[in-house]
Amino acid sequence: MLRPEVRHVLGVAFPHTDAGTSLDAELERSFLRLAYSVGRLSRSGESAVGYFVVLRQEVRDAVQRLQSRYDVGESVHIVFTSLLVSDMTRLDEATEAASNDGDPSVLTSVARQIAIETLRREIALQEPDALEFPARDSQPFGVPWDFYGRTQTPGGRTACDSESHHRPT
Repeated sequence: MLRPEVRHVLGVAFPHTDAGTSLDAELERSFLRLAYSVGRLSRSGESAVGYFVVLRQEVRDAVQRLQSRYDVGESVHIVFTSLLVSDMTRLDEATEAASNDGDPSVLTSVARQIAIETLRREIALQEPDALEFPARDSQPFGVPWDFYGRTQTPGGRTACDSESHHRPT
């Protein structure tokens, strides 16, 4: 009898609200770490999916170019949703505080909170059975993911069964 398949759900919240050359390397590194991890888990016979959250359209466009360049396909979902009005207000207030204090980390901290909240909402919607495992030592590859969870696919399917290799009848 086949046992239920475990599906790994990995998430990264990219908190930066600007796209630009100074953040390009960090954006690419964060995206590639997620894509590599999802791919490596999948190649080992397990099921995995990644979610990469961004807060601005320009950043989403840059991530889509990376997704295409590295031929990641649908294994990593780029999440860009309209921010809640309260999120926009928080970002505006953080931008003003960062400008007044001369400390950009204020904005990054608030943006990170918003991105993680968005990540959790999206995963709850797309992967409703995912149970989060916050303990850092139990997360794949020792990476402190912004979200790591697992689900079990009912029906006793194996990772090999999840691929479409059906012959026409």
